[in-house]
Amino acid sequence: MDSNLSPSEDPVTDGQLEMTPRPTRAEGLWFDDCGLIIQAETTIFRVSSAMLGIQSPVFRDMLSLPAPKDADTLDGCPFVFLPDTAADVAYFLRALFYYNFFEPFPASTTLPILSSVLRMSHKYEVDALRKRALTHLSHAYPIKLDEWDRLPRSLPSWFREPAKEDRDMVVAKVARQSSFETTIITGGYLSNADIINCLKGLRYLETTGAADVLDFLWGPYDCADSVDCNTSRHHMHREGEKRKNYDPEKISVMPLELWQGVDWGYLDVCDDCLPAMTAAHEAARQKLWDGLPKIFGLPDWSKLEEMKAEALK
Repeated sequence: MDSNLSPSEDPVTDGQLEMTPRPTRAEGLWFDDCGLIIQAETTIFRVSSAMLGIQSPVFRDMLSLPAPKDADTLDGCPFVFLPDTAADVAYFLRALFYYNFFEPFPASTTLPILSSVLRMSHKYEVDALRKRALTHLSHAYPIKLDEWDRLPRSLPSWFREPAKEDRDMVVAKVARQSSFETTIITGGYLSNADIINCLKGLRYLETTGAADVLDFLWGPYDCADSVDCNTSRHHMHREGEKRKNYDPEKISVMPLELWQGVDWGYLDVCDDCLPAMTAAHEAARQKLWDGLPKIFGLPDWSKLEEMKAEALK
């Protein structure tokens, strides 16, 4: 393939097609020896129709249809206009034609690339690419509490990088679009009903959920020094309550994060209370985790795990 043309060079039209404004060629995705031209927004791509058809049954069926006599052409090539964004098409085509552009996990990627590739591979039925994107996604959104607890040490690079948009909202939208509901619990949705479920769920987590997780600090516990233990526990409960943030301009601290490992060091309780409190705290966290799907109007974790396994086959 020859891609030496300048990306800003104006295309030569055949007269059948009028474009305003004139499109520009996508850098690295304009190959002179290929015979299909795709336009998305004001960007045009010249790629191999055969290669695209091999990867995508949607494109294969689209390109197999007989072209009408008055069909648009550009540089003598069939011309297809896609309703997708230029960025989505560019990331998608690069993932198809450049193997090292979007490598399998644990290779690094970015949220814009990941979301575009997942959205487009689902829409155009490129199953291998969709599976690769879902694998990247699933490592940041586990379905077991112990896996979630390990996330700060194992988060993929695209999840750790600063995001221009709300990361969880972007992920939730593309997950809904690509029928991968296991990730939607932590983000936003597309439909009005989903938005309502999300808001109800977040409100529950900030109120009832947070209170339930901190209840282990109330007791009562059987111990030899109940007065001192109660004083310390109740003081730490007040500190935990302060961490709940209701400022709409800031990100709220979710219940599973209200009590950190270092907080145990600030508790001044007896040896009888500490193991009982630890067990009560873990039980409360697990109960909250088990109920998360229902809180957000989704199937239970076992069903979500089946859906995840099916999607990653």
